Amino acid sequence: MLDAIKKALRTDPFLDKPLPIGLAANSAVLVPLFERRGDTGVLLIHRSSDGGPHSGQMGFPGGMTNPGDGGDLLRTALRESEEELGFDPGEVRIIGELSLRPTVVSGLVVKPYVGIIPWPCTLVPDPKEVQGTHITTIGHLQREVMPGHNPFNLPPPVYPVDDQPVWGLTARIIAEFLERLNSAIQD
Repeated sequence: MLDAIKKALRTDPFLDKPLPIGLAANSAVLVPLFERRGDTGVLLIHRSSDGGPHSGQMGFPGGMTNPGDGGDLLRTALRESEEELGFDPGEVRIIGELSLRPTVVSGLVVKPYVGIIPWPCTLVPDPKEVQGTHITTIGHLQREVMPGHNPFNLPPPVYPVDDQPVWGLTARIIAEFLERLNSAIQD
């Protein structure tokens, strides 16, 4: 499966597409993948209920850039992943990136990076930022997508993971990832 994922991420039709005027990335996330028992796992976080605009939501580790990142969005994604989950950035193997995505609620513009993390690994969630971690598989996400009406009353697509809805920006990132993966598999 990882070979198909690498093929899917090798070419990105969105990377060279100009952004709308005034739209610049100010945040980044890591889509952490790993091999487990012959399947490709996906690691998600459940954000803490700190009162922020994405409080209590399921998502990928990541956040806003800071001056120490030097404008490097990949550095942002890796730094935030280290802060939120204790990942050693040197052990994450970046295999691709996905399209810039604006958030609806907070006005952030997020750059997703896809990386392979070692597995098993020790996760050390920062309780100020992360109330839990959730593991799913690519196969589960492909099978369980709720493209229309769903019991969570959230805008589609929605991916149920451990009885929690994955929706909004994270769901749109997953949808693009799966679409590109499916196209690569069919080629």
